[in-house]
Amino acid sequence: MSDLLPQIIFGWPFIIAALILSVVGVAAKLPKYLVAGAIFFMPPSLYMSGLPPIRWLAFLLPFSILGAAYFVQRNRAGIAWMLLLPPVAISLWLAYLVMEQARNL
Repeated sequence: MSDLLPQIIFGWPFIIAALILSVVGVAAKLPKYLVAGAIFFMPPSLYMSGLPPIRWLAFLLPFSILGAAYFVQRNRAGIAWMLLLPPVAISLWLAYLVMEQARNL
């Protein structure tokens, strides 16, 4: 059980939860969901900062979600959707890398 909690916090459950909260927050125009999504995305972004191609970019991903919350609050949903693109794109890229690694075993 002690090994399960870090896997949940730094792994896919928090990444997926953060992205779902963020998308729902922009779609429903609820900035508090985006703030929760940014908080949920902080531990995975710390973990992703160990990947050489996105080392410093990973630290900015939760702030991108917080920026989306700001623009949702200002009724600028278009900019908020654009600010959600980097976390979604990095997460999809990471999922692709994991799937390729599993396929090559």
